[in-house]
Amino acid sequence: MPPKQTKVVASRKTVMPISRAGRAQIRRKDSNTQNNMNDQGMEDEEIDQQREGMKNQYEQLTAQELNEDMPSKMLEPKNPQAPKNITVYDYYTRKFKTDELVDQMIVHFSMDGDYIWKESNEYKTQEEIRDTKKALIKEAMRKQESEEPGANHDEEAIKQTLRNKFNYNTRECQTINPSIRERGVSTEPPPSDTICGNITQWEIFDAYYAEIMKDHQIENKKKKEVDQDKKQDQSMYSTSFKRCCKIMERMVVQNDQEDKYHDYRYYWSQGDNLEAGKNEGHLLPIWRFSNEKQRKKNVTSICWNPLYPDLFAVSLGSYDFTKQRMGLICLYSLKNTTHPEYAFNCEAGVMCLDFHPKSAALLAVGLYDGTVLVYDIRNKHKKPIYQSTVRNQKHTDPVWQVKWNPDTSKNYNFYSISSDGRVMNWILMKNKLEPEEVILLRLVGKNEEESTLIGLACGLCFDFNKFEPHIFLVGTEEGKIHKCSRAYSGQYQETYNGHLLAVYKVKWNNFHPRTFISASADWTVRIWDSKYTSQIICFDLSMMVVDAVWAPYSSTVFACATMDKVQVYDLNVDKLNKLAEQKIVKQPKLTNLSFNYKDPILLVGDSHGGVTLVKLSPNLCKSGPEIKQTEDKKAMEEFKNVKIEDYEREKMENLLAVVSKWEREDA
Repeated sequence: MPPKQTKVVASRKTVMPISRAGRAQIRRKDSNTQNNMNDQGMEDEEIDQQREGMKNQYEQLTAQELNEDMPSKMLEPKNPQAPKNITVYDYYTRKFKTDELVDQMIVHFSMDGDYIWKESNEYKTQEEIRDTKKALIKEAMRKQESEEPGANHDEEAIKQTLRNKFNYNTRECQTINPSIRERGVSTEPPPSDTICGNITQWEIFDAYYAEIMKDHQIENKKKKEVDQDKKQDQSMYSTSFKRCCKIMERMVVQNDQEDKYHDYRYYWSQGDNLEAGKNEGHLLPIWRFSNEKQRKKNVTSICWNPLYPDLFAVSLGSYDFTKQRMGLICLYSLKNTTHPEYAFNCEAGVMCLDFHPKSAALLAVGLYDGTVLVYDIRNKHKKPIYQSTVRNQKHTDPVWQVKWNPDTSKNYNFYSISSDGRVMNWILMKNKLEPEEVILLRLVGKNEEESTLIGLACGLCFDFNKFEPHIFLVGTEEGKIHKCSRAYSGQYQETYNGHLLAVYKVKWNNFHPRTFISASADWTVRIWDSKYTSQIICFDLSMMVVDAVWAPYSSTVFACATMDKVQVYDLNVDKLNKLAEQKIVKQPKLTNLSFNYKDPILLVGDSHGGVTLVKLSPNLCKSGPEIKQTEDKKAMEEFKNVKIEDYEREKMENLLAVVSKWEREDA
């Protein structure tokens, strides 16, 4: 049998439990033994007895327990408060990386000492400086002795003469000036005069009159103070006070709607990481602009201000012609979404409006009774500065669209179209509107006799070409699209057939000179090339299409509105299917669309007088070439220098080439 051995382990099963008092007793014994060994030189027998007493406290282990391997323990000095996720930007790789090397050292106390080690370099430099000073002083004393050989230059005398005279005064003294207690003062007598005179009746009158005038002056001063108080009361209604109130109102609204403004600015930002292989987009409704006066009216037109990208105008009328009421024009700002900034009442329903592209304060308006108006939104009286009447050949039917001419070389002028079959040009003269007939919309029939018997076509919409300003398109109620010119007012240049019902919107592309889009009541949206009389692409939406507009940032993105939904297409991504679809409101029917020219937002009007602001996801806002990283630097520079207009025009040209290829294969 092997002899039993003892082993200290940290297991709960093997170590006998010791109380706190026992532990304290053991510590006391340890400390006493150490002190006795160091101070008194305890004998070896007493030390052995103490060790045997300590061993009796541990449990005797078996051979099997002694052969077991104890788990190894590593003690690592770590700082529990050290950061574990430090990221550093690497300029070489242009990425953020985590720093794995973290300093674990903790400094509990630090203090700079004032002692220097004699063998160090600092001590040697100080000794050299002291020696140099002593040598310089000795040289100065030698020079003085050579100049004055008979003088005694003792070190004690030199030290006495070097005292600071500001602190020590050995020779000078100061005396106190005695104060004088008695002094004599002499003054001159005051001057005296002898006065004599006569008093008459008129002198007495003048004296009384002077007193009365003083009383009048005091009363006038009091009246002036009262007038100043009235002026202070009038300042409550001054323009500066109104402006301060408007700023305060905007601050309150923006603080109250903080979440919506945050979504408008940062939701779906350009820095979002989009999933690869997914081209679907999303539409996020944020605000709905409405008030009590708008609820029983239809939104007939929406137009953004060209100078202020946060300001837009809404025209309110009625498409139910049996229930015509007064019209309303509201101008809203995104800085205050609860109430319109300006409001103008009209005698008839407002059917359309348009801001001037250069003079942003001028607003052209068309009414249901055929009248056209021009407002200056800066005027306080809120009345039109120009108005058409029966004398100057106003329209006899509702005016469906107005459009300013951007050319300001001559007088300001704008165009209008109406159901009476006329396209008019209205010139702003000094005191009146001067009308000019651009074209009469004649019906296109099988023969000339039928067209002359029926009369004129009802015009609903028109649009001028951005690249050829004299060319414009006209959409009619019969489903025809006519290409016209201001130079030839007697006939159409081209007629495009395809729609079966009324054409509600015609719009030229913003980047391509030949492409335009049309929306009709026959449930279709068609894309045309002006070189061909038939459409190149047709989308059947299974519901009446009320509006269709091109996006201002891309040549292939457009949005269209049916009676209940808004759909967004990108022909460069998918030529057949939509990328996004959203139901904006539940009960009201949609009426109009309008893209913002700066931010990726879309305004949607409805039949209950409300306008909803919708934000587009980044998949729907792709514009310009996508820059890809390549090793060829010249190719990269050429790729970056490509203009967005040229790239978008080329993208539409490629689309037209692909569509024409499809038509050849089908033929």
